[in-house]
Amino acid sequence: MKTFSLLKAVLSQDMNLFRYKTKSNSSKLKKILLPISLFILLGFSVGMYAYQIAEMLKPLNLTYIMLTIFLAGVTVFTFMEGIYKSQGILFDCKDNDLLFSLPIRRSSILTVRIIKLLLFEYLYNLMFFLPAIVVYAYFESPGINFYLITLLITILIPIIPTIISCFLGYIIKMLSSKVRFKKLIQTLLTGILMVGLIILSSKMNNFVNNIAKNATSINDFLTKLYYPIGAYINLITKLDLLELVKLILIHIIPLILFILLGQIFYFRIISNFKGNSISKKSKNKKLNIVSHKPIVTLTRKELKRYFSSTIYIFNTAVGMFVVVFATILLCTKGEGAINIFKDNNGEVITSLNTMYYVIVYFALAFTSISSSSISLEGKTINITKTLPIDYKTIFNSKILTCFILELPFVLISEIVFVIRFNMGIIYLLQLIGLTIGMILFNAVVGLIINLKFPKLNASNDAEVIKQSMSATVSVMAGFVVFLLGIFGMGYFDKYINDTILPFIHILILFIISISLYMVLMKKGPKEYQKLNV
Repeated sequence: MKTFSLLKAVLSQDMNLFRYKTKSNSSKLKKILLPISLFILLGFSVGMYAYQIAEMLKPLNLTYIMLTIFLAGVTVFTFMEGIYKSQGILFDCKDNDLLFSLPIRRSSILTVRIIKLLLFEYLYNLMFFLPAIVVYAYFESPGINFYLITLLITILIPIIPTIISCFLGYIIKMLSSKVRFKKLIQTLLTGILMVGLIILSSKMNNFVNNIAKNATSINDFLTKLYYPIGAYINLITKLDLLELVKLILIHIIPLILFILLGQIFYFRIISNFKGNSISKKSKNKKLNIVSHKPIVTLTRKELKRYFSSTIYIFNTAVGMFVVVFATILLCTKGEGAINIFKDNNGEVITSLNTMYYVIVYFALAFTSISSSSISLEGKTINITKTLPIDYKTIFNSKILTCFILELPFVLISEIVFVIRFNMGIIYLLQLIGLTIGMILFNAVVGLIINLKFPKLNASNDAEVIKQSMSATVSVMAGFVVFLLGIFGMGYFDKYINDTILPFIHILILFIISISLYMVLMKKGPKEYQKLNV
């Protein structure tokens, strides 16, 4: 009963992914309209890809392979998400001291947190797997068995990758808890693992390119590599009770064993990680008082907060890594990397300079650091508001932090690329203008959206960075700006010179960014003053 009550309390506080402030007299329809719209928009985009694949496979009577591909994708996505999400939900919870002091079995606390992690995975997985189910039903019109088996696999499929990712989270946390620089080691270990996974995923490009041609081999590879996927495909084709029972047991038994064994080490790792570093640092340490300008102090505070959170780093550093990785790939592989962008006739779809411009544009559009920066202040925001500092300075420090974190990686990559391929100073200026414009745009938009949809009472960083309305809307805003820019440049490319067009694009981006910055400086302080925990 206590476990159920704890689960109910945790979910009522934390599981509302799309919680955001509305007026007290707002209707229920208005409160849920934006979350539903975002879900439909993403689902429609995924569904279009599923439809294209199914359309190719239908004439071959291999439509089910589309489900195999999407189920494999969902499994990999769950695994990669779980590696760093588990560290926020299982280990870095702010309510650890409170829960451990209550008369609640520690196994119940671990169970509730694992259930919470699984529920988040279900929510994300549905956005990707549900459109594939709808597309398959449209093409094949299956019977009731298909829907029942699909419902079951939707419940089961995140369990094993979540357990494995939590186990890796255990190892990362355990290793980092035994050394002095815990956060640094934790970040490095997680980074090495994530980089390895991304490199492995990049090797799969040729595997997916010609789906219709290699459909059978793709299906055989995936179903043999991961048994639950093969069992699911077999069950929707022909129901076998023995295989059904085996599928259920393969997921349930490891989950139970994981909870039973995990509680032995779980709380020891948390206590070791907290350590006594504060008391050790305070010994024999002289007090040095150094005076800095407010914006310098605030920026340093933002940087310390950023680097103190592993999930914050890896959720926002993906764009920077994409630019660096793409630059290394293009500069070292040369012609081999360009082959990725060739059509079926062997002709390059676009020029190399346009290709790189789009890569930088795409990476920066999906990098939003400031969208969580206000929410991460949590209860300390009440202290910040009492300081004799202009709120505009606080906003500027958060924008400056975005430039400090993003600009060096992207700028160095661009300079290397331009020198390697002798692109010229004009092209370098275009890249620098695009970089500055996009960083400014995302920083300002992120702050505006975070002021509109704050989440100051989160129990861990994962809820703010991965599961808040602000983070979701900011990413969607970047996605919309990217699409409008690409479509706009593609349309006007016929009428405007290739050299002038990027500068017009950058000029429009700066006009929009500066306009939004003026709005932030005018209305932002009033919204910031209203925030309270």
